[in-house]
Amino acid sequence: MLIVIILLILVLAAVGGLAAYMFTNMNKPAGAQAEQVQEKPKKKHEGPPIFEKMDTFVVNLAGNDGSLLQIDMQAELGDEEAKKKFADYAPKVRSAVILLLSSKTAAEVSTAEGKVKLKAQVKQIINEAMDAGEEPVVESVLFTSFIIQKQ
Repeated sequence: MLIVIILLILVLAAVGGLAAYMFTNMNKPAGAQAEQVQEKPKKKHEGPPIFEKMDTFVVNLAGNDGSLLQIDMQAELGDEEAKKKFADYAPKVRSAVILLLSSKTAAEVSTAEGKVKLKAQVKQIINEAMDAGEEPVVESVLFTSFIIQKQ
């Protein structure tokens, strides 16, 4: 009887240990899968930042007040490869930015908060237009001139 109890305790301990091991390692990929899942370190451009000036945008703003927006922007790019891709996609990028800018009202882009939000939206729309996926080509967008003319 004592042997049965000892065997039962050993079996329960083994099952408990296995369950604990499975539970703690459930979210970790094993072996070859771990190598595939690890993110590749993003190559960081060394040296001064790379900026690409975009042509001036002049658009009618949304709304019935006849407001115009004239804006100059520069895109900060990660490397020379990104600069080439940016140039290749220039017409598609310009079209996407014009559509975004013309959808805004003067009230939306007049405030500092509105401009910051617009910068983020422009960056996103440019990366989407360039089919950037998970590695964005444009790291940031800078406004170098921003004029709203109200009629």
